[in-house]
Amino acid sequence: MRSGAVLLEIIAGLLIILFVVLLVGSLFPSTYQGSLQAARMSGAVSLARQVLERQKTAAPAVSLGNQTVDSVLTVQGRAAHSTYCYRVDQDNAAGADPLLWKVTVQWEHSGKVKEIQLVGASSPK
Repeated sequence: MRSGAVLLEIIAGLLIILFVVLLVGSLFPSTYQGSLQAARMSGAVSLARQVLERQKTAAPAVSLGNQTVDSVLTVQGRAAHSTYCYRVDQDNAAGADPLLWKVTVQWEHSGKVKEIQLVGASSPK
């Protein structure tokens, strides 16, 4: 009778340990997706800054246009591919001084299109 109770306690303890291990294991895919999204957003912001700086110094002040850029990111020690599409638009009235430029960068993550925008002014005339 006593050995049956001990066996039942051991099984209950193992089930609790199994539940905790499965719970912790289920967190890893979501942390990877969060890290991947953060890396992609960081890459998009970096690209937008580079494009905005090039646009601000472009002479004559004409839009650099729309481009697609492929990038390989390292996320948690694994290589991840990301494709960014950016667009450069003038963000104020024609003839305004200084010209404002808006860079819009888009990328896909988990089946959804994400987007950031940066605005900056070119050097006054």
